[in-house]
Amino acid sequence: MNTSGLSLESIPELKIPMGFFLAAPWFGILAALLFLLYPEIIDSRWHPAMLATVHLLTLGFGAMIMIGAMIQVLPVISSQPVPAAAALSPWIRAGLVAGTLCLALGFLFVQHFLFYIALPLLGGVFLMFLAAVGLALVRVQNGSDSVLCLRLAALCLLITVLFGVLQLSTYLDQRWIRYSFERTNSHVLLGLLGWGMLLIMGVSFQVIPMFHVAPAFPRWFSRGSSILLALALMTSVIASGSIADGALLLLPLILSIYGAYSLHLIYRRKRKLVDYTIRFWQLSFTNLILLSLLYFLHQLGFQILAEPGQLHLLLGFGFGLGFVISVMLGMLQKIVPFLMFLHLQRACIHDPGAFMKLPNMRQLLPVSDSKWQFQLHSAALATLYLSFFSGELQHPLLFVAAVFFLLSFAWLLKTLWQANRRYSESLPLTPEQQVAG
Repeated sequence: MNTSGLSLESIPELKIPMGFFLAAPWFGILAALLFLLYPEIIDSRWHPAMLATVHLLTLGFGAMIMIGAMIQVLPVISSQPVPAAAALSPWIRAGLVAGTLCLALGFLFVQHFLFYIALPLLGGVFLMFLAAVGLALVRVQNGSDSVLCLRLAALCLLITVLFGVLQLSTYLDQRWIRYSFERTNSHVLLGLLGWGMLLIMGVSFQVIPMFHVAPAFPRWFSRGSSILLALALMTSVIASGSIADGALLLLPLILSIYGAYSLHLIYRRKRKLVDYTIRFWQLSFTNLILLSLLYFLHQLGFQILAEPGQLHLLLGFGFGLGFVISVMLGMLQKIVPFLMFLHLQRACIHDPGAFMKLPNMRQLLPVSDSKWQFQLHSAALATLYLSFFSGELQHPLLFVAAVFFLLSFAWLLKTLWQANRRYSESLPLTPEQQVAG
């Protein structure tokens, strides 16, 4: 493991990111249950249960993991801690939990009063988070390429939230603004490819060489791909006509090049041991390349599915579940035990003899748990993709995919909970506890 250039002294307390990581799987479980109860949601992106499911996955699971990860990663790669992270994190987490549940229930049962609760909660959560992270990013001097990606991701998140607030306001009978399908598309595009994609790119530039002893991303590639992606995204949102169409065609090209080059660097890694984080990266990048190809062919006029309207659902769920969540699942298998072991080492500073009793990373989170996580998630993705090409068998196959996703998210919850318990049991006694004992 290569940790040169990282500031491991600036990391926050473990309970801060773990609070977010332990809350996230519950929302994945809820989303899978909605798939089980409402298989017809696959017929339309505007189905109430579909809107609820999407926001459970993007806000409840995705944003929960990403916020926890960003609070954790930013101090490591920039030596600049997020201001007041310990004080703000419980409020951010609680607001995100309550706001996401109210939003999902509002969509599911068409109860607009719930939107009045969700709007200030979610708006306040992201305002707090972006203010704290934005201040930290502004303070970073001579930041790395990863820091540049985090800055661009934060900007995209800000615009995504603004578009989301505007769209949600239309459910509150606010006559000063009308609902806009174009704004919804921009909200989705900036949320997935802006906030999600750029954050993952920034993390990958650092952790793939670090954890897997792979060659570093060249500066020209990491900086160029992230800036080009951000420019193409903004152009597709702001422009219209042929300029916007050209930007939309450029996006899959950028993503596929990034995915292919990342796979190339992973192949050249020095450590060839069985590592399920690597397999998750490979699964993610393969999904990214194939989805980019499908989108590119669609833009050129090729008919991919018998029902053309379902292609957007295939691309959306493929990118969200097949790429973004695959990356998150893989990173959790590596970063959680790494952080736990690092904090355990620090806890032994007053008791050097306790070093000998510490569990190693594979004891904190066993390889067998990671193996099951990979198999369950892969089975869920394979069944989900197959359902789009299966005609009358779509709903039964979607039901099977939902079962696999339910098992996958439940397994993640069990894995993280057990790892956290092993960590707590392995903490050495503090000097005060030793005196009291």
